[in-house]
Amino acid sequence: MLGYLRSGNKRTKTIWWALIVLTVASFVGGFIFLAGVGSDAPSRARLQGDVGSVNGEVVSVEQWQMALADQRMAYRQRFGTEPQDRDLKAVEQQAWRSLINERMVAQQAAAAGLEATDSEVLIGMRTNPPAILLAQPSFQTDGQFDVTKYQQALASPSPELAPFWAQFEAQLRKQIPVRKYQERLMASLKLSEPELKQEFHQRYDRAAATLVVVPPADTGSSAGDEATLKRIYEDYRTRMAAGARTQLEVLVLPKKYGPEETQAAMDLARSLFERAQRGEDFAQLARDHSEGPNAEKGGVIDRWVMPSELGSMIGAALAVKKPGEVIEPVQEGSRVLLIKRLDPAADTSAAKTPPPGPGAVRLAQIVIKVRPSAEAMQAQAKDAEALMKRARALKSLSKAATEKGLSTFKTGFYDQNNAPPQLFAMPEAADWGLSAKQDEVGPVFESGDEYALAQCVLQHKAGPPTRAEMGEQLKMIADAEARVDATKARADALVTALKGGQSLEAAATAAGLQVFPIQTTRAQPDPRLAGSPELLGMLYSAPAGKVIGPIRTTQGWLFARAEGVTAASDSTLNDALKGQITQEVLSRRQRGVFERMLEKMRGTSRISDLRSSMGVSGL
Repeated sequence: MLGYLRSGNKRTKTIWWALIVLTVASFVGGFIFLAGVGSDAPSRARLQGDVGSVNGEVVSVEQWQMALADQRMAYRQRFGTEPQDRDLKAVEQQAWRSLINERMVAQQAAAAGLEATDSEVLIGMRTNPPAILLAQPSFQTDGQFDVTKYQQALASPSPELAPFWAQFEAQLRKQIPVRKYQERLMASLKLSEPELKQEFHQRYDRAAATLVVVPPADTGSSAGDEATLKRIYEDYRTRMAAGARTQLEVLVLPKKYGPEETQAAMDLARSLFERAQRGEDFAQLARDHSEGPNAEKGGVIDRWVMPSELGSMIGAALAVKKPGEVIEPVQEGSRVLLIKRLDPAADTSAAKTPPPGPGAVRLAQIVIKVRPSAEAMQAQAKDAEALMKRARALKSLSKAATEKGLSTFKTGFYDQNNAPPQLFAMPEAADWGLSAKQDEVGPVFESGDEYALAQCVLQHKAGPPTRAEMGEQLKMIADAEARVDATKARADALVTALKGGQSLEAAATAAGLQVFPIQTTRAQPDPRLAGSPELLGMLYSAPAGKVIGPIRTTQGWLFARAEGVTAASDSTLNDALKGQITQEVLSRRQRGVFERMLEKMRGTSRISDLRSSMGVSGL
């Protein structure tokens, strides 16, 4: 080829040199690309078959399985049954969240130089073993953890169980530095003697008062002009300061089931309904055929159920059924339900807890799942994926949805501890939003009955809300203030009567107002004073007989006559009460500190969740 280059003309040489340069560049670039594949944590996790990563540290399938087993065991201990359907999704997400939190704290512990010694691991295995060990059948007697069996197994471990013990020792070795870090953090919080006494008096000092409220007008309100809304925003913005919060725009795509798929489930449910009508035992039918929770217990739902929880159709059907009767099959998404109303008198578990309200019922259910074809689900998943890609291209989920004639909704503002109720069936979408960038469109989320797409429309740091966030709220406050302003003349008339020497009771009666004697504390103020902390404070400093007011609130004009303060005697602050108050206050502080620490770490951590793409959700 070199000879050909030397013999060619100038144009030929130029073309061949360009080809050589491109070939060499592609060759070298290919090596560079291959060397870089898997260099980032998410890529390494995918290549290794792991389920995610936290700040470059991968989360293995085994670690995920162990965390999920712990949460399932906690659910069984609390409810006495295996989690199903939406509860299973919530358990999975709690397991993932706990795993991520533990990993973030473990990284902080490692940075602080905290480690687990062999002796600490040994003591931990003896006295505080991992929770999953407590559920091992070989360590149980009559369904309860048997310490004797466990200690015997520790004292004489067999060689074939060495990998079993090594797995849990490794888990404990990772948990101990986390515990040390938490203990160090919590130990830094103290409650001084003056703080203890202040908390004691806030709880037990009582102020007596006579209260009169001039309520807002019923009509004639106004949302206010722009100047009014601006003033209200400046007045209220600092009062409404909150922690970091997120808001999502969500598109829900219900899964579609063909008539043949639905008919098969309905036919089975109808046959079971007819068998129950002929007198067959409903509980046995549930054990044999139900795919829902508590099937092994005859499908009994272990709590009182309010008809409003079941939707209008099932709630109305239950209203006309007597105990012992079964309603006809009803389809709800991917399930067909057969529900029997139980007789509380014959339900032994019902006697343990009173009904939460009128109309509460005890139920048993048979759940038959609709079995869609794999091809139909794959097609719907592809449609959802295409819509997600379109939303990312447009940088707008609402525009992509509008193109398809679909509508989205926005969640309320939420944080780590208050997930939006609209995403109860999609907890992973809520968690994704906490660490998403503003305007980012997430992956396709899936539950038993639907797919969902989400876009992060607001990522707000801790502090006061913006004017846009308070948009509708400002109008509501303006409306409330306008109603209060409409009754100012009535409040002024009460002031005039009081200045004229009338008693608060006489002036209130003449104005057609009620008089309320109240007893209140600072820690738990009377509900009528909750919107007026300034009046509450005045009652503790005003002399007995003094009339305070009018105090303007969004609930009306308040007048109060101080009747005196009864201070709790310091002699009643005994050691037991000191211990109780100290524990409650420190627990509250510790919880707040730990939650803020996790919130800060989550905001700065690189978290990759690959469970859906790896197909391991719900192991």
